[in-house]
Amino acid sequence: MTLFLSHRGESDDAPENTLEAFKLAMDRDSDGLELDVRLTSDKYAAVVHDADLKRVANADLTVSESTLVELQKVHAVPLLEEVLAILKKGKHCQIELKGADTDVVFSVKNVIEKWHGDRKQLAISSFEEETIKLAAESFPDFPRLLLVDLAQKFGEFPTAAQVAEYMKSLDCTGVSFKADFAADKNFVDELHNLGMRVVCWGVFTDELGLAMAKIGVDAMTCNHAVALRSLYHK
Repeated sequence: MTLFLSHRGESDDAPENTLEAFKLAMDRDSDGLELDVRLTSDKYAAVVHDADLKRVANADLTVSESTLVELQKVHAVPLLEEVLAILKKGKHCQIELKGADTDVVFSVKNVIEKWHGDRKQLAISSFEEETIKLAAESFPDFPRLLLVDLAQKFGEFPTAAQVAEYMKSLDCTGVSFKADFAADKNFVDELHNLGMRVVCWGVFTDELGLAMAKIGVDAMTCNHAVALRSLYHK
């Protein structure tokens, strides 16, 4: 059963990576959340995608060079602990560690250790190989997913065996790949047989998202996850 995770919250209908977007996802009974974490200059685990607030708030503030208070003066930037506090029982949350600052791993670990929820609800992802390798030490019990465009990485869409070998070299327990019509059910099944969790991102059309669910990915992230799930289960 594919989980349809609300990408940065229900971000087609509320500002991305805000409590409003995450609460909307929970109110709509989404399967779960996907969010991004960066460290502020005062070492808070802030939920924000870009390295700066130019796109979301038209503000020339770099996250890593600004305090949490400075960021929140111009945009509704939540803390990771605030989002986890609204995550409902049984709902999944995929936490993406942004950037190459490995301190983010330890900051997120500290937040999760103070959280009273079920750790089985959480997964860790990152585009950064060194960051995801380090995460294995801090989150040995979590699904750990490298975010990757497989066709770009390998020069063509790879075999499941190639992907599994690559993930295991990074101590990953799964892969989050850019959704691609080149992926089929055999590809997903073989990764499952090799002990890999299979997630996809970059679901830019409903057609692509429905195709990924049909081949059996474990989860996907989508800006309108609840609506896409409803469409899939029609």
